Amino acid sequence: MKRRALASATVAASVWAASLCVLTLYLNPTLRLLRELLSLLLCLFLPWALAGTLVLALVAALSWILPWRRPAARSVIPGWPFLVWLVFLALGVSAALYWHNLLSYRHSIPVDALRALALSAVVTSGAAVVLLAIGLDYTFFPRHPRAPAAALAVLAPVAALAFPLALRPEPPAPAAAVPVHLDNLRAARRVLVVGIDGLGPDDLRDSPEGGRIPSLVLLANRGALGPLATLRPTEGPPIWTTMFTGRLPRDHGIKSFSTYRLRLSSSEWALLPKGALVGRLERLGLVSRRPVTSSSRRRRALWNVLDAFGIPVGLVRIWGTHPPETVRGFVLSPYFYALRADPERVAGTLHPPGLLAEVTARALGPGDLEAGLLRELAEAPSPGASPLEDPALAALATNALAPDLSYARAAGVLRGAYDPPFFAISFHGYDVAGHRFYRYAHPEVFGDVPPDDVRRYGRILDRYASLLGRWVGEQAQLLRPGEVLVVLSAHGLEPAPLWRRLLGALTGTTVAAASHAGGPEGFFLAVGDGIRPGARVRGASALDVAPTLLYLMGLPVARDMEGRVLTEILDESFARRNPVTFIPSYESLAVAPAAPGAPLEELPPLPEENP
Repeated sequence: MKRRALASATVAASVWAASLCVLTLYLNPTLRLLRELLSLLLCLFLPWALAGTLVLALVAALSWILPWRRPAARSVIPGWPFLVWLVFLALGVSAALYWHNLLSYRHSIPVDALRALALSAVVTSGAAVVLLAIGLDYTFFPRHPRAPAAALAVLAPVAALAFPLALRPEPPAPAAAVPVHLDNLRAARRVLVVGIDGLGPDDLRDSPEGGRIPSLVLLANRGALGPLATLRPTEGPPIWTTMFTGRLPRDHGIKSFSTYRLRLSSSEWALLPKGALVGRLERLGLVSRRPVTSSSRRRRALWNVLDAFGIPVGLVRIWGTHPPETVRGFVLSPYFYALRADPERVAGTLHPPGLLAEVTARALGPGDLEAGLLRELAEAPSPGASPLEDPALAALATNALAPDLSYARAAGVLRGAYDPPFFAISFHGYDVAGHRFYRYAHPEVFGDVPPDDVRRYGRILDRYASLLGRWVGEQAQLLRPGEVLVVLSAHGLEPAPLWRRLLGALTGTTVAAASHAGGPEGFFLAVGDGIRPGARVRGASALDVAPTLLYLMGLPVARDMEGRVLTEILDESFARRNPVTFIPSYESLAVAPAAPGAPLEELPPLPEENP
């Protein structure tokens, strides 16, 4: 009997593993089952089936010792004890993962595949309900004859696997683009974009409860401000690529921080299922990660459009720009700081490389920071001690403050040399600091924060935000006639959910104090030529950024962009003088290739990738 119970657990676990393999194919709609079958079996099906067998066998073993167990309730299919209940558990978990990934990656999966995945989730859930009904019927009414029950118990899991496979659309054929060259134009206005992820609209509210960043509050009063709806999953590369392409991740192709490679497969796997032990598979060496790159993007970004019109651009630390693309102006990769100490690899992080020596010389390590600046953020561990002697402050300096200041100093060098009409820079330090120090800034939410820690670390986020706000304020003071400053946040921060903190405490794993997995809103702030003071942005999303930036620079908006121009931020007379113009698409533009960069295998993980 015990061997048969183990066999039942194996069958149920195989159903679960097969369902997850089907889900993986839905998350990677360009891949074909037959071509990837061997890697799916080795890297995903077998590990998941073995793990599921161990768990379900334990469940079956525990049921033997329950005092109220009824043997008749486990014989729906003669000779297969517990099979119905174990397959029910397997399909129940599979259905939950289907729905979870459907919601998490709804912006990343093509619409036809998204509909098919939703229907597959319904079918899998229905199959689990059928098995639950059969199991309950046999449990409470064991003596009633039910001839169709065994057949239904077999057909339900078969349907849960067959229907999703049959519903999955054929991989789309890539469209052939015809390169188009545009005439050179002069930008109607100059635009400066500054990104500060982790800040939300409430952080800029001019009230006793908000307004933690006085310089940004003053800018908001001079210009336009409003919440900016983000995307899920809330990861930097897909959201920032959406903001600069006007397309969702399902179209522009950057869906996460990284892509995956499976053993025995030469294909690039864009996504693997959330909640399916992917981290364990990595540790087993069956799955490896590769950072997303500029070549992963399948749609033209704003800088490609400007370059096609002959307008120089400057990009510093913008997600998805490694290796740097060949454009008029300059591009400094988000991997520059991590590779700065390696002369050979850092050469591939700046295009053109002419000012690389000057930029590298201005990079700061943690030990190069002024002690007064660190003391402004937090107290030293003891009087007269260096703030870097505190491990928490040392990590803040290493992963947040030093990189942010280094990129700001690099921007000064590059902008001074090139002075491009369009410039964009992104600061990641506040988001990194928020994951670590949010609990000290909001101890009332967590309830277990020592008062000494609140005193020492409680003002770090406010002061860090003020530091960035002062830098932005300085740029605003330097605005010239015909210039616009746009400050963006891809997402805000919120306390990590209680269930996640409890799970971390039970498993002994470290859980970040703050999270943006729930999709808290970022913000859009604009000030300068043509922006109406006091305007409030409503209903804006990350999709609206690219059309609005194109309009501000006097260029036509592509009709295949999914967002809109935020006309509510404009002065009425300015809007009348400058109507919105359109072009069918920019997708056929001739684009120069990216410059050679560091090999993907050699790129180090960035602090922002591990919140």
